[in-house]
Amino acid sequence: MEQSQQAAEKDAVSEARLQALNLISEALDASEDGFAIWKASRAKDGSVESFTQLLVNKTGAAAAGQPQQELIGKLLTQVAGKGAAKSLHTLFVKALTLGHSVKEIVTSEMGESIPTAYENTVVPFGKDLVFATYRDVSESVSERSRLLWLAEHDELTGIPNRSKLQATLAETARRAKQEGFLAGFVFIDIDHFKAVNDNFGHETGDSLLINFAKRIRNSLPEGAFVARISGDEFGVVIEQLREEAHLRELMGEVFSSMQRPFTSGEVETSITCSAGCVLTDGTTDPDEIVRIADRTMYQAKNEGRNRYLVESIVQLT
Repeated sequence: MEQSQQAAEKDAVSEARLQALNLISEALDASEDGFAIWKASRAKDGSVESFTQLLVNKTGAAAAGQPQQELIGKLLTQVAGKGAAKSLHTLFVKALTLGHSVKEIVTSEMGESIPTAYENTVVPFGKDLVFATYRDVSESVSERSRLLWLAEHDELTGIPNRSKLQATLAETARRAKQEGFLAGFVFIDIDHFKAVNDNFGHETGDSLLINFAKRIRNSLPEGAFVARISGDEFGVVIEQLREEAHLRELMGEVFSSMQRPFTSGEVETSITCSAGCVLTDGTTDPDEIVRIADRTMYQAKNEGRNRYLVESIVQLT
């Protein structure tokens, strides 16, 4: 009788544990976060060679793009893309080495229909086991990247904006002074741009700005930096100039490219532009370089437009 009672109690405990495991499994499967348990395999020298998946919930399986049951027993490299597997391996080893939880965003390579960025929290437990949770943060990562991009770029043309231009000019001037090369800074403005908007509409005006920026970039050496300052005004930073004649040669290429009409749909527009150019060795304050270029550009407009003027502020040695 006593043995029968003990057996019954043992069966009851086993049944309770099974029910608890089933409840935990159902709870994990219902979660919007991914959950998985991984076991490390070590080489003879004690280093971690790989990780094998022991458990994964439905969300985790969906992230891997594979059926849930087929993932059990697979290696990390078989579950995640090559780049993601490498990052996760490093993260798992870090958690085992430190002995406490670690958190990091890892990018996935599993395809366009599957979220591409996950915030992973990894907790070590037992012998060579890690419990990993991962949450899809693709949308927030994408939005953060977009905001960072907008902080330094012009949304219409896609090229850098005034803020990025100022930082680039300051850095170029610093290096020019330190390394002993000449650099050019240019303010370039479309002549009578308002007339384009008034006569053909803002859509044509926007198309003109986009293609104007492209022509500037295509006319200059690959390393030239082109930015939209505001409206129809653009800024250019050019490094490693030989002399003033070199800057004039490059500006001649830019102005020559603007002689071809711009086309937007059925509208063909011919424009001219004016520019103020500064040749510097970096010894002049960047803000002063900008003021000189701005003044020189307006001087070019006052002299009849459709021209560029160059001012050299190189110190004689």
